[in-house]
Amino acid sequence: MFLFLILLFSFISPPQIFSQEATTVTDKTQVILDKVKQIVIGKETTIISNGPKSLVGTITQIDNNQITVSYKNEPKTVAVTEETVFIDIKRNKTKIDNLKSGQDILAMGYFDQYDNFEAKRIVVTDLKTVENKNEIILGKIVDISQSSPIFVLIPIKNKDNQYQIKTDPKTEILDKDIDKLKSGQKIVVIIQPDPKIAKTFYVSKIITLDSPTAQTPETSTNN
Repeated sequence: MFLFLILLFSFISPPQIFSQEATTVTDKTQVILDKVKQIVIGKETTIISNGPKSLVGTITQIDNNQITVSYKNEPKTVAVTEETVFIDIKRNKTKIDNLKSGQDILAMGYFDQYDNFEAKRIVVTDLKTVENKNEIILGKIVDISQSSPIFVLIPIKNKDNQYQIKTDPKTEILDKDIDKLKSGQKIVVIIQPDPKIAKTFYVSKIITLDSPTAQTPETSTNN
């Protein structure tokens, strides 16, 4: 019986240890990304759970006391009351009867204890004006142009993809010890499409995660 317990423990224990180590690494990465998301979104997403929230989406159905919207193929239900204020696209007050399926709306209100969203204000809008175009990428620098302020970043989670990223004097690097970027660095970037250059992204913030290392053949890319 004693021998059986020893063998059983030897098979069970190692996976638990490896699982704890993997969880620790994942948690550290997630903490970094969560902090970056707070920087990007700022006041648009309330950190306090009891504070006001907002929902955006396209109306798919309207009932007497609720509106169903869809955002990125995910349905959301917005409850309305007699106190809900409705604003049309021209910023005039309107009524729920004037809303139609296919319209984009921005709903502002609160989630109750059952996770139902109750709207205090609903504004007819264009989703393009309220969507956050910022994108957060965790990756490694693999190439830096010597003739222009552009570098190439490959995401850690998708090494088959790459981003051509442009910096300018307004780009903020959140590491005072780094004078300039180098190939081999792991960084987090906050980017959005550059309307002037195709397939290029403008970077507003760069967060360095480790010290730069010499470029190796594995991280080299050709433009």
